[in-house]
Amino acid sequence: MSDSGALPSTGGQDARDRFAERLRRLRAEAGNPSFRVMAAKSRSVSHATLHEAAKGTRFPSWTTTQAFVEACGGDVEEWREHWCAALGSDAVASGAPEAAVPGSGEGEDGDEPTPEPERRRRRRVIAIVVGCGALGGAGVGVSLLLASGGQPEPKVGAEARKTTVSRAPLFSGDASAFVGDVTIPDGTVVRTGQRFIKTWELKNAGAVHWHGRFLQRAALPADNGTCLTPAKVPIPDTGPGARVRISVPVTAPAAPGSCWVAWKMVDGEGRQLFPSARPVYFVVNVVR
Repeated sequence: MSDSGALPSTGGQDARDRFAERLRRLRAEAGNPSFRVMAAKSRSVSHATLHEAAKGTRFPSWTTTQAFVEACGGDVEEWREHWCAALGSDAVASGAPEAAVPGSGEGEDGDEPTPEPERRRRRRVIAIVVGCGALGGAGVGVSLLLASGGQPEPKVGAEARKTTVSRAPLFSGDASAFVGDVTIPDGTVVRTGQRFIKTWELKNAGAVHWHGRFLQRAALPADNGTCLTPAKVPIPDTGPGARVRISVPVTAPAAPGSCWVAWKMVDGEGRQLFPSARPVYFVVNVVR
């Protein structure tokens, strides 16, 4: 899948800059993986396009944004809202053509010739807002002024919110807080083939007793092969307010590079307990 990486924009520079700053902050929280490593993980967007998104050179398409977020272990549903909100104040306000709206199924270069350019632009700008709203971008439910007459279109945000996917914890009152890395801080240098134990400390920050839970490895590829780990590891029973340490045995890959593995908390049936929470992860630099 190819990606042009950006939406044309003639306004909303502040919104675009803020969005780029969010992307840079997300990358920093992920340990500042190189753009080549991120591109290898996405397998669809080039490192140059990802770099431009972080610099704020151009407002990125959703395809680029999704690849960036997934490569940094971010929450895709949360970032749909950020992207749609930024798009609402930038591309929509300026009447920019539509790019890959999440869930629209349309390519970014799919404009059809038409003798009515103003009507086409109006139709496509509205499509951006509808596409975002239907996927959780409630903040983009705005009134659009028609290019032809300046009359407001009906708001679509309220209707779109009906289809928003729930991102609440699986169990009411359940909550988890990341305390810190106990071993192998992010960016630690390890040797090829080296075995080590990665340990995190989490806190049961809710009112639900944790029993029969696991950390399950997410399907996030790394460049130059991948670290070998179990598919999931058990979480000791933990009462509300208590802290728990969870360890994962890891074997570094045979080739040097960057190894990054993310984990989500699941129950015995494999259901994610905190679908909206960012995963815990480790990232190490592998050398010979």
